[in-house]
Amino acid sequence: MKAFLKAILYTPLFNLLVFFSWLVPGHSVGWAIILLTILVRIILWVPNGKALKSQLYMRSHQDELKKLNERYENPQERAQAQMAYYKQHGINPMAGCLPMLIQLPILYVLYMVFMAGLHDIRPDLLYSFTPHLDTVNAHFLGINLAGKDRFFLPVVAALLQFAQTRYNQKLMPISTGKGDPAAMMTKQMMYLFPAMTYFIGSTLPAGLSLYWATTTLFQIGQQAYTTKNFVAKSPKGVEVTVRNK
Repeated sequence: MKAFLKAILYTPLFNLLVFFSWLVPGHSVGWAIILLTILVRIILWVPNGKALKSQLYMRSHQDELKKLNERYENPQERAQAQMAYYKQHGINPMAGCLPMLIQLPILYVLYMVFMAGLHDIRPDLLYSFTPHLDTVNAHFLGINLAGKDRFFLPVVAALLQFAQTRYNQKLMPISTGKGDPAAMMTKQMMYLFPAMTYFIGSTLPAGLSLYWATTTLFQIGQQAYTTKNFVAKSPKGVEVTVRNK
């Protein structure tokens, strides 16, 4: 598996990073990271868009799902009613997770590529047609991307993560209720994810924070675009029957 990922993901992405570094003025690896991140996000546009549409479709049924939650006090009956409703309307609660699972190997490989590309250019990984560079310019906006940055880029990445998480919560239907654990956890994530982003970004090379800020900003843009162009029929009230055992 390791050799497979190296052949189809790691080596091609590493060559793209070197190519973009060669292409931009001053051989700036910072701009190369931004260009490579945008390219990867464009490639993942379709699966990520399907996940976003699935979230929006569930949101369009939020009012009816809330009525079901209020109708059934028993947790087991409530779960059965929700599953029946999902089946009747063709809703797959896990549809938004599958594209994200597909992206995880790519994101991990990108992390390894940036870690390698920020320090040394490995000739053994370059294709014959890839422009060869002896060194790359690791400085971006006065920051050494190969070193640690505890302030600017990690803070920017964390703020963008906060904005993205908060916006994403508006897309996701949440069963409201006083003391609802799911709602409480969702609110905690709004602050937990940015805190984790800052902590990770401040302890790893700054190039990773630049990548995270770029990919999060792109995600916000895709969410806004998908939301603006999404059209779903408002669901009509339905009767869901749960059999008591």
